[in-house]
Amino acid sequence: MNWLLWLLWLIWIIWMAGSLLAMANAILYARFRRNQDQRWLSSDLEADQASVCWIISMKGIDPDLTTPFFESLLTQDYPHYRLIFTFESDQDEGYRWIRDRLQLETGKEEWHSAIDTGPRSILLINAGPSEDCGQKVHNQLAAMSRLTDSDGIVAFSDADLVCRPNTLSGLVAPINLGHFDAMSTYRWLIPKDSHPATLFASVINASCASMGGHVYLNTLWGGMMALRRSAFEELEVPRNFSRVLSDDLKLNSLVKGSGRKVGFVRSLIVPSPIQFSWNTLFEFGMRQYFMVKFYSIKLYLSAYEVTGFYLAGFITSILAITLWDTPAGWIPLATVTLSDQVRAIYRRKIYRHLFKDAPETLKSLDRTAWIEHLATPFWMAIQLIFVIGVLFRNEITWAGIRYRVQAGGATTVLSRED
Repeated sequence: MNWLLWLLWLIWIIWMAGSLLAMANAILYARFRRNQDQRWLSSDLEADQASVCWIISMKGIDPDLTTPFFESLLTQDYPHYRLIFTFESDQDEGYRWIRDRLQLETGKEEWHSAIDTGPRSILLINAGPSEDCGQKVHNQLAAMSRLTDSDGIVAFSDADLVCRPNTLSGLVAPINLGHFDAMSTYRWLIPKDSHPATLFASVINASCASMGGHVYLNTLWGGMMALRRSAFEELEVPRNFSRVLSDDLKLNSLVKGSGRKVGFVRSLIVPSPIQFSWNTLFEFGMRQYFMVKFYSIKLYLSAYEVTGFYLAGFITSILAITLWDTPAGWIPLATVTLSDQVRAIYRRKIYRHLFKDAPETLKSLDRTAWIEHLATPFWMAIQLIFVIGVLFRNEITWAGIRYRVQAGGATTVLSRED
């Protein structure tokens, strides 16, 4: 049995180390955030502010979210930016909604500002249906073809979040300062109800959001990312985006493959309201890891390591105590349980600072406390199911479109919902 005990201790040490590192990261997050803010977000810093072309691929409208999202884009404190909204069809409800808001005349696709604040212009693009890449990527490619020589930075955003006024300026500040060529932040999923699937989704996502900021871990997130125009050209982004499904993971591989590093602004994590059933949660989670499997194999394998060792440590410690007459199992179980509690306390402090001016958001997030404190093995197990569930899959449905993805990431559209 000595070999078994040695194997158990190997699993337990890795389990404890991972849990303690997650705890330490949560404890130190506030210090890391303050250091970043001093380097990038201080009002005393001076840097040339390149003009930004901000591309948003959009489909439909959300009755609760589209209006605040759109208004948040119009009230950014950055002095030089323009917006491009790109759609699959000019019959899209979102396309018509924005045209009405801008009061664009028939036949016109661009609005120009008459004031000095907000975007200089807003362009609407009808990209048409995709055939051999993701619809979102297809929409973005149509927008990229409308870049001008004055666009010094290319930014991208999703339409299911609300940006604070300093979001764009904070995102591109490290680029303007010359610290990074590519920048990103992440979302914090805000529960719109108390369904367990919604709450578990928020906690699982928070475990990723709170890890951002360490350069060796940073990954571009398509919901909010920016790239220096010179890097955009050198990486030949439009050419490399042909036939891909995932915009952010593909761009991430291009950036890192060129020897560049990805920056991440902790203070800019954006709220994104969500509401899930168990079915939609597993559909959402598997879609995320489906993308990761094809466009970031290292990240995909690391998901196995993180969830696998956590669950292996938890299960074997319970078995050691209850069936194998090995009281030593209490040591890792107690260590991880305690570190999980501390991590949960400090993770709560993270979101309470991020959304300190939004009491309703804080109230919604506080519903997740019991999962953070008591259910870590369960949400780790859910993540492992996501990861394993896409192992042998090469087809996925996303926003009503069925795709097949081949090894290497080449994408084909199989069908569309009517």
